[in-house]
Amino acid sequence: MAKQITESFPEERDDIILDVLKRQGKIRVTEVCDILSIAPSTARLLLQSMQEKGLLQRTHGGAIPVDIPEQTKPNRDFSEIENYEAKLKVATRAAATIQDGDYIAIGSGTTTYLLATLLHNRQDLTIVTDSFPVANELLHEEGITLYIAGGWIMKRNSSCRGLSAERFFKELTVDKSYCSADSINAKIGTSSIDFDPRTETCVSKCGADRYVLVDSSKFDVRPFIDKVMKIEDIHHVITNDDVSPENIRLLKDAGVDVLLV
Repeated sequence: MAKQITESFPEERDDIILDVLKRQGKIRVTEVCDILSIAPSTARLLLQSMQEKGLLQRTHGGAIPVDIPEQTKPNRDFSEIENYEAKLKVATRAAATIQDGDYIAIGSGTTTYLLATLLHNRQDLTIVTDSFPVANELLHEEGITLYIAGGWIMKRNSSCRGLSAERFFKELTVDKSYCSADSINAKIGTSSIDFDPRTETCVSKCGADRYVLVDSSKFDVRPFIDKVMKIEDIHHVITNDDVSPENIRLLKDAGVDVLLV
């Protein structure tokens, strides 16, 4: 039996788990409990936190290593992502709606990028995107077939824009689309800070099932002039549970499924 560690800092716990994964290729929640002398609920939270940091891949009842060679791992910097914790919760809930074998579209933005970081080691997943950060994050995943639109590159968020990008998304249909927004209004829909959001609209509408991923602060941003999706075009909104009851009511009255985290 592994030696029990009764006291340790978070970083030491991570190192202990990673050492076990390196030696035996997997670890069960019960083993984490025994090694660290912690409760099962704490062990699950620890493994989830390590997955969110890209250190391992959660499985039913435990975890396995993230099989990405060191030289191909993307350089991540979450420090400049505004409302990071809230967005990560939204992205994590969105990841739970994606099944192996799905055909999905992922739009540009920080919340959708965080979604991409949670899709490592998925199997038989096909992803189309207009986002270079999303594509770079998943480029070396053997279980993912990846397509990226062409067009000119918007420097603000490293996304593809223009007629060729629009045509790319207009000519395909996927099972689900996942897009973020600069602003959402429960009566109007989503809007963009960009002057011409037609590519964003095409990405959003190519999904047979359409998800909008927004942290609750986006409900407080005055709608921009350029609309991306009308409220009737949105099927699901994933947001934080501190969004106002009035906004939740308006979304549900419009027929939108609201998923709170």
